[in-house]
Amino acid sequence: MGAPPADLRRLLAFRAHGAARLLLICRSRLEDVEGAVAARQTEVAVLMAYELVQLSLSVRGLRTEGEPVYALGEAAFDPFAGVPAEEAEAGMRLAADGLDAVGERGTAWLDRLREHLLDTEALLGYGEPLPDVRSGSGLMKGFRLVRTWQPVLERVGLPDVLPDAWTRRAD
Repeated sequence: MGAPPADLRRLLAFRAHGAARLLLICRSRLEDVEGAVAARQTEVAVLMAYELVQLSLSVRGLRTEGEPVYALGEAAFDPFAGVPAEEAEAGMRLAADGLDAVGERGTAWLDRLREHLLDTEALLGYGEPLPDVRSGSGLMKGFRLVRTWQPVLERVGLPDVLPDAWTRRAD
């Protein structure tokens, strides 16, 4: 997709919000797809894959005009904002290919979905792979990543990477 964004706020939104979206949402959607394929529920797998690919594409779109706040399912959220049409079409075709993802075809399709996510992650420009926040050590690395980005995002007026409900005290 080329060079990183020239605008500092856009670069920060892309790297911070993109990483959070991949860590917290895309990876869990991939697990949902994997479970549906294992259960031979191809229609469920395809529906989850559509959401997964749209979220992944929305991370790519953060480079130019995508929205930092995740709101898939809300009418105003456009997961394709800033994504070239050919990438969006390829992503939707990838999701649709899961309709006959059974057995070896299912394994191959899941590999293609994983590769799509890895390609999106590589665009973020981190020196190492993003941590697996569903593991003990990965969770702590994820918190460290959030703590690193949070003051910078606040300083330039960008929204938090975590939902308010996760950081607000209940009392």
